[in-house]
Amino acid sequence: MFYLKLASTGKKIGFSVSMKRHSFTYGTRQTVIYDNILTNDGNGYDDRTGVFTCPVAGTYMFVVDALCKEATYLALDHNKTPIAFLHRDSQYSKNPLVQISRTVLLKLTKGDHVKVSVGKHVFMNGYDYSGFTGYQNVFFSTQYLPTCINSE
Repeated sequence: MFYLKLASTGKKIGFSVSMKRHSFTYGTRQTVIYDNILTNDGNGYDDRTGVFTCPVAGTYMFVVDALCKEATYLALDHNKTPIAFLHRDSQYSKNPLVQISRTVLLKLTKGDHVKVSVGKHVFMNGYDYSGFTGYQNVFFSTQYLPTCINSE
């Protein structure tokens, strides 16, 4: 019987951040800054700028979620280019607060930047209801080389 083994360089890259503050308003194209660091393995996320800087090339998974009211437009930016969007329409009059989210896989090179930015004026709730997470996906990474092992 053969098994697939993943060989690793041993460096873990991943972060998960949220907002501590109750609520806040951002203007168009501002970077959303998450001030509560839950984890920051590899120190890629900068809580002063809100930007993740890729320390090791590979495929990364990013998740953005926000508890918002009114019309909300958020973007996930890769090197200042919006590549994924989150939208909450103003038509939700029955539910003043709505949780929105988006998940994206990105192939990054060392030094690439990823951040959440505001598409238009937005109001978001904090208290850890809104967050940003990213990690190197070991199953798609070039850092993890498959090796076949014969168990017999």
